[in-house]
Amino acid sequence: MSFSVPGFHLRSHRLVRVAAIIGLLVVGSGRASAQDPATPAPPAPAANLPAHTRWVIAADYTTDGAQLLTSGGESLLYRPGDAAIWNPADGNRAGDLAGHPTAVWAIKASNDGKLAATAGYDGLVKLWDLPGRALKADLKKHKGWVRSLDFSPDGTKLATAGEDGTVVVWDTGTNAEIRTIAAHGGPVTAVAFSPDGATLATGGGDKLVKLWDVAAGTEKGKLEGHADTLWAVAYSPDGSKLATAGADRVVKLWNTADSKEHGTLAGHKDWVTSVSFTPDNARLASASLDGAVKFWDVASKAEQKGPPPVEGAKPSSVWCVAVAPNGQTMFIGSHAGGRIVPVPSPELAPVPPPPPPAVPAFAVVVPTEFKSAAGATGAIAADGIVLVTGSLAKDVYTIKAIVPPGGSVSAVKLEALTDPSLPAMGPGRAGNGNVVVSRFAIQSGAPGSADAPNVVKLATAKADFEQGGYPAAATIDDNPESGWAIAPEVGKDHALTYELAPEVALPAGSVLLFTIEHQFADGTHNLGKFRLSLLQSPLPPAP
Repeated sequence: MSFSVPGFHLRSHRLVRVAAIIGLLVVGSGRASAQDPATPAPPAPAANLPAHTRWVIAADYTTDGAQLLTSGGESLLYRPGDAAIWNPADGNRAGDLAGHPTAVWAIKASNDGKLAATAGYDGLVKLWDLPGRALKADLKKHKGWVRSLDFSPDGTKLATAGEDGTVVVWDTGTNAEIRTIAAHGGPVTAVAFSPDGATLATGGGDKLVKLWDVAAGTEKGKLEGHADTLWAVAYSPDGSKLATAGADRVVKLWNTADSKEHGTLAGHKDWVTSVSFTPDNARLASASLDGAVKFWDVASKAEQKGPPPVEGAKPSSVWCVAVAPNGQTMFIGSHAGGRIVPVPSPELAPVPPPPPPAVPAFAVVVPTEFKSAAGATGAIAADGIVLVTGSLAKDVYTIKAIVPPGGSVSAVKLEALTDPSLPAMGPGRAGNGNVVVSRFAIQSGAPGSADAPNVVKLATAKADFEQGGYPAAATIDDNPESGWAIAPEVGKDHALTYELAPEVALPAGSVLLFTIEHQFADGTHNLGKFRLSLLQSPLPPAP
């Protein structure tokens, strides 16, 4: 199944995943719009923030903390969007910035609280008189999605970031374009002014963070290190640090004085969508589509305890996080609405438990040669399985193989396998499906040699099942009259495992010669189908 969505050029397979995550796109539904009569009317807006259950994609507090601005909508794409103003003290809705025909992906308030700006999925940017809730201007320049915007510290400029690869800087007094910057070789997904207003940081679908001289509009730096699309950039209040985050699931901190990386904060399990510093510059909050909000100590880069999940709430992809100017509360926005919660105290997060120890796994060896003393034929398959047919008498199989890349061999496993071509499904060639392995031995040769003159000492022999009087240990006792058998458990796969003596060293490339003897009196109890595998440490690479 594939999706094709007009305007989704930010690594289209990744943006389709955004839609897939939320179940937004329906194959064959076509492109909906605000003018589409089939699009249902949006529900009445919630009067209180806890009752607001629509998408919240972005959020911003006014500098005095008296107002909280949120944006989103009924979906992430073409349905009418929301831009709401809330009173953080009681959660009541204080007003709206209405008029976007598509989802509103970005919202910002100027530092002086006089202006607000919003941007929609359709590329429309709106500039607002915030106190009057009145539209000042529609800013139309971008072709496609506008993902991010930011005011300069003095409020005289607005920077908008577009899917078309450009950043447009606007004069908020005249609503005129100051300049357009061809910022990235792909969509521009994040933008932020430095606190002194001299630098503009941008992030893009090209995995780069770029720094721009605001006055000249020229590139002044490039920060490399992210492995996927950027989703957020943010300066610390004092301007000493820049935080960047994206689809590679990590947050990076940079020292703005020299543009050197301060550290990488790893721990999220999905795209990191938003970051926000605390007012004291000491901590950073990060939000992710994995549903988690994490806190980090900026100086030590250590993870701290994040806000606890809301009791009874369903897990939600988190699209934005904003720490309030007082540093005491924070807003978290998700696809199920948003909530204001206390900022957690600066305590280190508990150390995750160590992963369980790896369970040793055997790696199959594919024989290079099979010989039968009785003249039987052994067909060697690509997966290492050998199926024996032809002459049936007391027999000695010799199988040649090479130790694959990896550590020294510590154990060998011989699997006796069933097959429809064998009597009673086998794994033996006797009429009742039984098998008797009289002796199992291994010889070795140095890597690159043609012969295997060295006897490999086997310390133990164990089996998943042993017929009475026919134990696994009998295959290494040098008595040809004894052996291992499986009746009445025929018609099933079985395995013999041999531990090598501690002093044995079989490095990668060693030549191995396996001997499997069948000396049972009737000359029919021979292996019909089998496979050999080795236990190495470390494990060899997967084929």
